[in-house]
Amino acid sequence: MAEFDTYRIYYYTAPQYNWQVTLDLYKGASFVGRALFMKRGQPLPANVMQGGKPVLHYSIDEFHNILLVLALDKPLYVSLVASNGIGTISTSGEPIGDLDRT
Repeated sequence: MAEFDTYRIYYYTAPQYNWQVTLDLYKGASFVGRALFMKRGQPLPANVMQGGKPVLHYSIDEFHNILLVLALDKPLYVSLVASNGIGTISTSGEPIGDLDRT
């Protein structure tokens, strides 16, 4: 599991790619993982480790949900269990009602 604190989004318009968005994740200047959001109708490839970093695959339909997590929560983590292919973008323990600003 690797913590990340910044990200870069690449929103593609490229018919030769099966993905529509690439989300690169960083801890400071160090690259720690990537999420690819596949175009509608494209199958989800298996999540993989590439150069020791997780590469996760999501449907483009999940992009908005992931953006909300990035905007609203911290700290954030990316992980992949290589033995079963289960990857996550996750938060730490979050207190209930932490968005209540009253």
